[in-house]
Amino acid sequence: MNESQISVRYAKALFQSASEKQLLERVFKDMELLSNICKLDDFLYMLVLPSMQTSQKHKMADSIFAAHISEISLSMINLVIRNKREAYLPGIARNYADMYRKAMGIRTAKLLTAQPVDDSAMNGIKELIRKTYNSDVALSSSVDKDIIGGFVLTIENQQYNASVANSLKRLKKKLLQTSIENK
Repeated sequence: MNESQISVRYAKALFQSASEKQLLERVFKDMELLSNICKLDDFLYMLVLPSMQTSQKHKMADSIFAAHISEISLSMINLVIRNKREAYLPGIARNYADMYRKAMGIRTAKLLTAQPVDDSAMNGIKELIRKTYNSDVALSSSVDKDIIGGFVLTIENQQYNASVANSLKRLKKKLLQTSIENK
């Protein structure tokens, strides 16, 4: 079974269980926390460390998460560890978050800029997307100096590239094409 199927199955089971218990939002927040913790190298190392026994991993997970997440989320983490599928936790968290956003009608958007964007501009962009798509938006931003200026906005699977780097690339392509045609 491939990795994505395993992650999706656990995420679906967690989503169904959370839905039955009316804890979808709470578990979503738990999965965001799990996702952030899974980005830590030490935690990832602990998950895949073969010399660490399952009981030790349970204790570690309990000490890290017990005070911060719901019982249902902790039970899922412990089930995953017991089944020796702990390497799939980041994927499970990501897939659950995707299912939650889809169920709640929340679109995901990413803004890439050459300079950091202030909160008022982010709120304006968020509001514009909300009005355009008539849905809530989870907007994240990051900085990439390679785009030189402008921005790249990705909403779900659509991308609007208004970066200076992209404009220069198109201009270069047009000039090369013109140069070849004139020979």
